Amino acid sequence: MRTRSRLVPSLAVAALALGLAACSSDGGGTSEGVPDAAASVDVAADAAAPENLPDGWTFAAGSDVPSVEAEPALPVDVVDGTGTEVTVSDASKIIVGGDDVAEILGGLGLADLVYAAPTNSASEISLSAPEQYEFSQETGTEGLLSLDGTLFIGNNTARHGDVAEQFRKAGVDAVVVDDQQSTGDKIRAVASYLGVDEAGEELAADVDAQLAEASETAAGLGDLRVLQVTSSGAGGANAVVGTGTAGADVAEALGVTSVGVEAKLRGFSRDYSDEGLLSTEPDVLLLGSADLEEWGGLEGFAAAFPTLLDTPAGQSNRVIVMPDDQIKVSGPASGAGALALAQALAETAE
Repeated sequence: MRTRSRLVPSLAVAALALGLAACSSDGGGTSEGVPDAAASVDVAADAAAPENLPDGWTFAAGSDVPSVEAEPALPVDVVDGTGTEVTVSDASKIIVGGDDVAEILGGLGLADLVYAAPTNSASEISLSAPEQYEFSQETGTEGLLSLDGTLFIGNNTARHGDVAEQFRKAGVDAVVVDDQQSTGDKIRAVASYLGVDEAGEELAADVDAQLAEASETAAGLGDLRVLQVTSSGAGGANAVVGTGTAGADVAEALGVTSVGVEAKLRGFSRDYSDEGLLSTEPDVLLLGSADLEEWGGLEGFAAAFPTLLDTPAGQSNRVIVMPDDQIKVSGPASGAGALALAQALAETAE
């Protein structure tokens, strides 16, 4: 049963894309020059605003997150996001490559199959997994194999393609989701790996419908430049959010410009410079609640991104914080997040 819970690249964008300096998380920054603003707007719903939400920043949370109930029908033959033909035969202990896979499994009513998840997860489903693991280029896949999972589902073809191949060589089923496709197609892909295509189509259609509704809500917003940043880049580094992400899907649905997408940055990218970010002149800054918690509030945010408080968004205090599963995770909550963000942008419009 189901529950319903423009742009031509500018010189500024060129500066961002070509300023491939390492992430400057050591830079200083203060809140000086940031004007006072009205109290933050709690747009909706079921999540509480972060305790360290700075004055004047907006917390936006959507409700009505769709879900379905499915039961794996295995074995199933699939072609994963890397183009590899795989037979999936046992999903009783799934090792997920990231929060998006975990949240999609939860949306399919299969959260109890999530056996292991990364240590830097933000999703409650991931954090509740019996096993946590740390994966990097240094640690390799040996630790993952020692977890004795029955299925690995990666969420990034560039990062997890070789990992999945090593799993298969060790006799463990492994598939990878194409991270550059839409949220709806990611849902469909994960569902297909478990033989529950019909349930996946139903869930994806619900999310797509919410994204379409958000598009209508945002029709009068005009051209806005949105810069989404995160503390969850590779290795736990500060990053700019680009293509193949929930934020990219939401920005597209709302008809606003994602600065990271415009600069052709992929995923949670460290390929930026602080000077490049300043030159992009975003109208709105966007981040997840776990990011704000990781940075420890305004001072930590300013230290992580020293130039952002000097952008038009920073100077006008137009900063929106959202639950991670609604703006950082490509999963069932993306549509609800898009609706909340559309309303928040309208309510904070100058």
